[in-house]
Amino acid sequence: MVLKLFDTMTKKKKIFKPLKDKEVKMFVCGQTVYDDAHLGHAKTYVNFDILARFLRYLGYKLHYIQNITDIDDKIINRAKEKGEHPLKLAEHFTKRFFEDIERLKIKETINDFPKSTDYIPQMIDQINTLLKKGYAYVVDGDVYFDVSKFKDYTKLSRMKLKDLEKHRIEPDERKRNSYDFSLWKSAKLDEISWDSPFGKGRPGWHIEDTAITVTIFGPQYDIHGGANELIFPHHTNEIAQAEAATGIKPFVKYWLHSGVLNIRGQKMSKSLKNFITIREALEKYSPETLRLWIASTHYRKPIDYNEKDLEVAKKKIEKIKLTLERINENYSKAGKGEFFVNKIKKLRKEFLDAMNDDINTPLALTKYFELITLINKQIDKNQFSKNDLKLAEETMKEFGNLFQIIPELEKKELPKEVLELIKKRETMRKIGDFETADKIRNEIKERFGIILEDTKEGVKWKFVE
Repeated sequence: MVLKLFDTMTKKKKIFKPLKDKEVKMFVCGQTVYDDAHLGHAKTYVNFDILARFLRYLGYKLHYIQNITDIDDKIINRAKEKGEHPLKLAEHFTKRFFEDIERLKIKETINDFPKSTDYIPQMIDQINTLLKKGYAYVVDGDVYFDVSKFKDYTKLSRMKLKDLEKHRIEPDERKRNSYDFSLWKSAKLDEISWDSPFGKGRPGWHIEDTAITVTIFGPQYDIHGGANELIFPHHTNEIAQAEAATGIKPFVKYWLHSGVLNIRGQKMSKSLKNFITIREALEKYSPETLRLWIASTHYRKPIDYNEKDLEVAKKKIEKIKLTLERINENYSKAGKGEFFVNKIKKLRKEFLDAMNDDINTPLALTKYFELITLINKQIDKNQFSKNDLKLAEETMKEFGNLFQIIPELEKKELPKEVLELIKKRETMRKIGDFETADKIRNEIKERFGIILEDTKEGVKWKFVE
């Protein structure tokens, strides 16, 4: 089955075909760093982390970037409250954000985290292009995009242009149209600013992303992701800016949007002050538990914060751990032949079919836990071979790592004295002194409670049950 993704632009599942062979360029709207990231952010980033891992699993060469908005009204206002320089505040929360997503095993899949302030010249160039082409206008040092000049402005949101007047986004009587949006904001007294042909100021929010992606990826790329609350106005404005500036359509081939995270029926949001930070959640739950909980809902759907569901996820992670330990403990008891290899292969196919169908993680996880149930039943019945256990373990780890839900298994380190005895035993076996080798094996079992097993892969060991 080929990979299909639901494209917000066409409102259809489309066969995924990158612009260039097996190379994929993906951008996901990142963090505005004026406070700690919350679980709503974690949902979005985990959703796209799983997509990134699956694309690489399928053999695509993925270049995945996620921006850091380090200059914004929210950052400036928070810095004023704290009496700090905005860039210092942004740097502080960027560091904390990286710590959070590293613990959640998200950071490792992302190639670059471009900061907005590193792309100010490119933003100015893009604004200049829009002015020259007649898509933008200057009012007293402020620069606005003239939405009336861009046809199909609402093609992503499917909203009617006349309905946008009700939104009164960025109200300013100087604008030609109420729905025109800011590209450059003129400097205010004692606020951070940069020099530009339009006067000192700073960029609007929307221009930051397009300047970054056009610089890094070029005028077109494969996947743009983010929460569905960004469809309008943010992503709508990105399309207008990029396609007007470059003249190339479509700006993005596949638009993917994740559902938001709700708490007590409301969207988790810093502005509503109803959020739980990633740090707070990680004090109570493991990264694997949080990731499993998030992946248990399809990425396009909203998810409600519910501690009962998190406790269920926690128990499932423990089940994964115990099953892997049980597999390892039973290798020495395995029979010959194959008992349930074909059933594992069937579940593998069903898992991959689910993932290929618009990253259907809930269905894929159902198949994953069907596999775990199967493994435990076969062990209970004492009907398993090494081939069965080997494929079962490989499949559990292979698919579990796509979700990053494999907990860290306890490392049962051998005492130094035991390691020396094993080494001595190997020497005896090599010279053919099997009697001494057997005595050493018995000594290790009696003194340390450890059983040695000679296999093709080398000496294996386990504790006496």
